[in-house]
Amino acid sequence: MSTRARLLLLALGLFAIGTDGYVITGLLPQIGHDLRVTDSAAGLLVTVFALAYAIGAPVLGVLTSHLPRKPLLITGLAVFAVMNFAMAAVDSYPLMMIVRVLAALAAAVFTPASSATAAAIAEDGKRGQALATVSAGISLATALGVPIGALVGGAFGWRVTFIAVAVLGVAATVGLLVLLPSVRTPPPAGLRARISVARYRGVPAALGLTTLWITGAFTVLTYIGVVLDGLGGVHGPALSLWLLIFGVAAVAGNAVGGRAADRYNTTKLVVISTAGLTAVLAGFGLLGSLGVNGATGAVATAVMLALWGVFGWSFLPIQQHRLVELAPNDAGVVLSLSASATYIGISLGGLLGSIALGTSGITAVGWTAGGVESLAVLAAAAIALSRLREPTGIAKEESWSPSRTSGH
Repeated sequence: MSTRARLLLLALGLFAIGTDGYVITGLLPQIGHDLRVTDSAAGLLVTVFALAYAIGAPVLGVLTSHLPRKPLLITGLAVFAVMNFAMAAVDSYPLMMIVRVLAALAAAVFTPASSATAAAIAEDGKRGQALATVSAGISLATALGVPIGALVGGAFGWRVTFIAVAVLGVAATVGLLVLLPSVRTPPPAGLRARISVARYRGVPAALGLTTLWITGAFTVLTYIGVVLDGLGGVHGPALSLWLLIFGVAAVAGNAVGGRAADRYNTTKLVVISTAGLTAVLAGFGLLGSLGVNGATGAVATAVMLALWGVFGWSFLPIQQHRLVELAPNDAGVVLSLSASATYIGISLGGLLGSIALGTSGITAVGWTAGGVESLAVLAAAAIALSRLREPTGIAKEESWSPSRTSGH
């Protein structure tokens, strides 16, 4: 069996995990109705998943560091699949909360192990391509998995969506069980090594910025189905199309951000990305304040989703590039911390969105998100200014010039 086939199985597992993590945002009204809870309460299902992942990933990484990768991958993905079958079966909101936590912990085991395994089985000189193949599972989940999942949920019910995700997880599990050889990978860094990365100048500030960025984004994104329905009457099959617009733009934004990070000053790029996202998120609040709805609201939100995908999702590769520049000798550790910072932000965004939606409605969700994202802009600008004040010998490593390649 070719290496590529094994990489595609790992990517399939990540596609299932990525779809599961994001698709719920388009299904909240249905889930809330069936569980007899408000939309804001249903959104906390996203919050607990993200928080469990953020805490579980580093802790479980240390606790399972002595285990062989293949059994770890299979166990993590199998438990994840079972939890998605459970999602389709339970009728209790508290029980569903528990199921989401367990699904997140299983995902937190599989995701980092999949990247390490991809690097280990890659052919000589093709490690980067192998990692890109596997990580494409998450990107495709954003672009295709979420809108398709929302379409399936709208046509057949939200429970069928989670059954479909579980089936994908089972397929990937069986494939890995049969086709993946035993592999040895370096053990993940311990908690002490993760904490020690803070000694690098600029890393704590960059991680804080990442948390602010994703907090603002997920204040709206967690409740995107509710927001689009309220501002433009976008629901059912139309919601899937609007989410597809967002997903395709997000993939494009990710690609643009990655190329720009190789060519230009990442500190300045982060300011541009967060500023653009701030305008988009605040725009949802503005539409609500102006009373925009109907066809006008539908068109306006479609345009805003496209801009959000470009500005918002260009941030991550730029910021990851920046973190590697700040901690070149501990790139793996600092990127794992970035993942935890991201999921902490997702949980905070879901919580803020829940409070805003529950107390003041859709308009408040947009303005709250814009306010949080404006803090990210201020933080990014402060970091950029601090870089300008650094000694020339340090600052010159980053110049606004297309000629800079940073060795990537």
